[in-house]
Amino acid sequence: MCLINHTTTMAKISFYLTDQSKKETTLFCLINYGLYSIDNGKKKYLPLKYYTDIDMHPELWNKDLNRAKESNRWANPETFDISVEAVKESAKKNYNEINDKIETFEKTAKDLIKTLSENGNVPSHDKLRNDLDKVYKPSKVIASNEPEETPKEFIPFIEFFIKTVTRKENTIKSYNTLKNNLIEYQKVNKLKLTFEKIDIDFYNSFVEYLTSLHLAKNTIGTRIKILKTFMNEAYERGINVPLDYKKKSFKKPNEETFSIYLTESELKLMYNKSGLPAYLERVRDVFLIGCYTGLRFSDLSKLTKENITTDNTIKIKTIKTDKWIEVPIHPFVREIFIKYNYQLPKIPTNQKFNDYVKLVAKRAEIKELITLERSKGDFIIGQSIEKHELVTSHTARRSFATNAFLADMPSISIMKITGHKTELAFMRYIKMTSKDNAIKMKSHKFFNPMLIAK
Repeated sequence: MCLINHTTTMAKISFYLTDQSKKETTLFCLINYGLYSIDNGKKKYLPLKYYTDIDMHPELWNKDLNRAKESNRWANPETFDISVEAVKESAKKNYNEINDKIETFEKTAKDLIKTLSENGNVPSHDKLRNDLDKVYKPSKVIASNEPEETPKEFIPFIEFFIKTVTRKENTIKSYNTLKNNLIEYQKVNKLKLTFEKIDIDFYNSFVEYLTSLHLAKNTIGTRIKILKTFMNEAYERGINVPLDYKKKSFKKPNEETFSIYLTESELKLMYNKSGLPAYLERVRDVFLIGCYTGLRFSDLSKLTKENITTDNTIKIKTIKTDKWIEVPIHPFVREIFIKYNYQLPKIPTNQKFNDYVKLVAKRAEIKELITLERSKGDFIIGQSIEKHELVTSHTARRSFATNAFLADMPSISIMKITGHKTELAFMRYIKMTSKDNAIKMKSHKFFNPMLIAK
C-alpha cells in the first residue's frame, strides 16, 4: 500500500453518534480532505476520524442533515410550566447552540486544512489532528509535549503537578485550594516551605492553622488527604521527602457527616403528592425509583427498558463499580415505568436535581425538624432545620438501604445491591434513628416473653 499526498480538494466533514445506545453521547466526525492510498492499484480515500466534545441525544440527531433536530425536547425543564412560547424559545435556543458548534467546528477544520496545505499537498492525519487538538483539546496537547523538568522545590512542584496532571475539574480546583492555603500559611508564619519541613510538626501546625480558618473537620481532612497525594507524587518522582506523611499520626481528620433517609410513610407522601409542576413530577418519579432500587444517580440516568428482565428484575452494570447488579422491581417502580412508557424522562444535572427534589419534599410536607451538630473550627454549632432541606439525590440510596434493613431484609442481600464489601461499612451507611431501632427491637423475642414461653 502506498500513501499519497494528493492535491487538496474541498474537505467534506460528516458527523456521527459515538454511542447510539446511550441517552446522551458525543459526536465524532470523518474529515475527508483528499488524502488517499493506492492499494492493489485501487485508490482508497483516508478520512481522519476525530472525536469532538459536542454532546447529542441520539433521538434528537438528524443523520441526513448532519444537525440536531428541531424539537421542543431541547427546552429546559423549567419552561414546561411557563408557556408554550417559553418552551419553543428555549428549545430553539438550545438546538441552535448545538448546530452553531457543529458549523464552527466545520469552518475551523476547513480553515486549518487550507492553512496547512502547502504547494497543493494535504497535511498528514497527525498534523491535522494535532492542530485541531490545539483548538479543542489544549490540555491533551500540553500533556503530549516533552515534559518540563520536574521542580524540586515544594510550592513550584505542586504548581507543576497541578498543571500537568490529568484530573477532573473539581479535583483540580481542590488542589489549587490547598496550594493557596499553603501559600497563605507561609505568609502568616513568615517562612518558606520546603519538602524537608513537611514533617509531623508541620502537620500539627498546619491542622491548627486550618482550624483557625473555621473550616469543618472533614474539610480539613480533605486538605490533608491532598497534601499526602502531593508528597507521595514527589516521593515517586525521586524527590527526597520526609516519610512522616506515611505515619498513622499524619492522619486525615474526619467526623461522621449527618445524612438522612426518608421513611416508607414519607416516600408514600411524595408518591401520592398531586399538582406538582411537570418538571418536579419527573424529578420526583426518578427519585422514587432510586429509593426502591438503591441505584446511584449516575446509574438512574442510563436506565432503559432493556434493563428490565423477564424475571421482573432490573439488571444493570453500574458505572462506579463496573459490576452487574440485579434488584427486584417494586410496584411503585413498575407503575412509574409504565407511566413513561418505559422511557424515563431526562434527568437534570445533579445540582439541579438536588434543588428540585428538595422542593418536591417540601410540597409533600416532609418537615420534621432535624437538629444538626457540626464542628466549625473549635466550636460545635447546633442548628435545627426542616427535613426537606436535607434531601438530595443520594438520600434515595440511603432510604433504600435503611428501609430494606428495617424490613428485616438480610444485610448480605442489601449489600449485593449497594456494593458494600463489609457489614461494618454497611452499618455505617444505615441511617435509622434510635426510635427506629426501638420499634424494630419491640418485635424481638427478648421483649416478648410470652413468645418465648410458647
